[in-house]
Amino acid sequence: MRHLIRRLSRVGDDSSSSSSPPTSPAKRRGGKPPEGHVPVHVGDGSEAERFLVRAELLGRPALAELLGRAAQEYGYDHQGPLRIPCSPAAFRAALASVAGAGTGVGGAGDCC
Repeated sequence: MRHLIRRLSRVGDDSSSSSSPPTSPAKRRGGKPPEGHVPVHVGDGSEAERFLVRAELLGRPALAELLGRAAQEYGYDHQGPLRIPCSPAAFRAALASVAGAGTGVGGAGDCC
């Protein structure tokens, strides 16, 4: 788990503006994500969505739990984008809870 978080923290630093939203559905394909953000693919099949998540949020407990589940399912040697095995709605709820915007209901425990 620490290896995955360390690898992702190299993608962006914590110097991103505090006024930027914690996550946003990615509208563009390809290209480089904004500084301090990590692209995350959530869900499978037609339900899958791509998010840009601030790198600093990946160490928070709710998202760290999801990263642990991803490591169990896909392994640490998984190549390509970061994938989270849960529904996009549950991922949004987990992000809201770690960003302080949520009520704590519908956190990472509702994923998968």
